[in-house]
Amino acid sequence: MRKLNSQNNFWHALYLAAFLGSLLATFCQAQSLDPGRPAPMQAGPNDGTVDVFTGGAYYYFWGGPGEVKIRASYKSSSAMVASALNIEVYDEKRTWVTRREISSLKEASNVTMTGNLKEKTKVIVAVLTPGGGIALIRGGGGYEIEASGDVQFDPLPSAAEAIIGVYSPKTIYENENSAVKFSSDGALQFASGTQGSWKVFDADERIYTIAFGSTRLSLKLISGRGLVDPTNPSNIVFQRIH
Repeated sequence: MRKLNSQNNFWHALYLAAFLGSLLATFCQAQSLDPGRPAPMQAGPNDGTVDVFTGGAYYYFWGGPGEVKIRASYKSSSAMVASALNIEVYDEKRTWVTRREISSLKEASNVTMTGNLKEKTKVIVAVLTPGGGIALIRGGGGYEIEASGDVQFDPLPSAAEAIIGVYSPKTIYENENSAVKFSSDGALQFASGTQGSWKVFDADERIYTIAFGSTRLSLKLISGRGLVDPTNPSNIVFQRIH
């Protein structure tokens, strides 16, 4: 029994390390949880992680006139549990919609989708957990997406723009456990009515100073996940809702 427990602890530690590795890969990338406000895809590979706890990830780029290609690949470093992701590509009017699956199985870990656009079009790319993601566990959905061909990309949002949104506290301070909104004017407000402020401390590293009540926090923003402890990125303090 002790040997079995030791083996379980070893695999648990290995899996946790793999998940943290995939999480760290998202630091310099942008991914959005809000289908109404997709993040601007960037030239070259765009890495990220999605799971049933945080929902899908959404990107956009400009394609056409001409041929565009979207390559997607499964990037999770954990092979312990078979899992899959759906890649959906569509234009704003949904006149062009295509959907493919990538999975942890080697023979299905890469797909390429091609379209021919008659005019410049905003193309949305969604990375989704299939069927509600029942079989997908946290850390099992690492991916890489790249758009090529007749494409253009918008710049990433600034540090001041990136933090704007609504979050759910995962670590409780001042007994606050209600949703909190970060506004563009540097203010924050909990659904309970408590108010506070935020400001950019390090724009390059996406680190912010956050204050409310007697609480003062220094947190790092990870796109598509939320504000985390800079010294322990697995500790999400405010999880991004939208």
